[in-house]
Amino acid sequence: MMKLIRNPRMPAALPPLRSRLKVGAWLMLAGLWGAHAPAGLAATNNMAGNWDSVTLSGHFGALSPRLKDFRWQFLEQTRLRDDSPEGFRFSENLLFSQLGYAINDHASVWLGYVHDWIHPLDKLAFQESRPYEDFLWISAFGDLKLTSRSRLEQRINQTTGNLGVRARQMLQLNYPLRFIHDDLGVYVGDEVLGYLNTNHFGPTGFSENRAFAGLGFQFTQRMGADLGYLGQYVVNRPGNDLFTHNVQFNLRFTF
Repeated sequence: MMKLIRNPRMPAALPPLRSRLKVGAWLMLAGLWGAHAPAGLAATNNMAGNWDSVTLSGHFGALSPRLKDFRWQFLEQTRLRDDSPEGFRFSENLLFSQLGYAINDHASVWLGYVHDWIHPLDKLAFQESRPYEDFLWISAFGDLKLTSRSRLEQRINQTTGNLGVRARQMLQLNYPLRFIHDDLGVYVGDEVLGYLNTNHFGPTGFSENRAFAGLGFQFTQRMGADLGYLGQYVVNRPGNDLFTHNVQFNLRFTF
């Protein structure tokens, strides 16, 4: 979580504007969630889950000052599901790696790759290759930070060779809770996912929505952690749709 510095030259009229921005952003996210939540759908299976991850990130400025705008990131994530009579079980492991370039203070572009080990319930395990391309935009309105991530990814089942081209749009808001602690913040966001082609992963068009919220704490300049909730709604055809309520934990290291 990036720390935001208050601008002492900001005009006195800023607090009401910031309040309106916060309210508007919360309403926007609530609208996205309401548009895709399965509350009105009868054929939806609900289950609990857990996503735990470790993120390492940095830039290449240590190698040369000319490379300071080139970024890198690795993420290791393990997912559990409570979909077995025996309780929680290991269902998925993902290894992310990506390289990026900061165009300016707001925009950056990234190329990434995910290798995914998937263990469905009562089915054969398989692996998935997933290259992707990102455009990231970050804006600050006083203490409020808005992050937009547009992603195009190519999911490839390594067993069957089936290809799913998926577009993803994520919006996230971060806000510091300095009245509690200088290094504590809150985040909330939503991501909409949809397939652009006919494939075996999911239906063409809207296929998934992820709504999330939680708290982040910066222990040191280089280490932080996030703890929150992620609701994952997945459209399954012809079977019942799936709604997974996940506890999400991420440990962050910056170099």
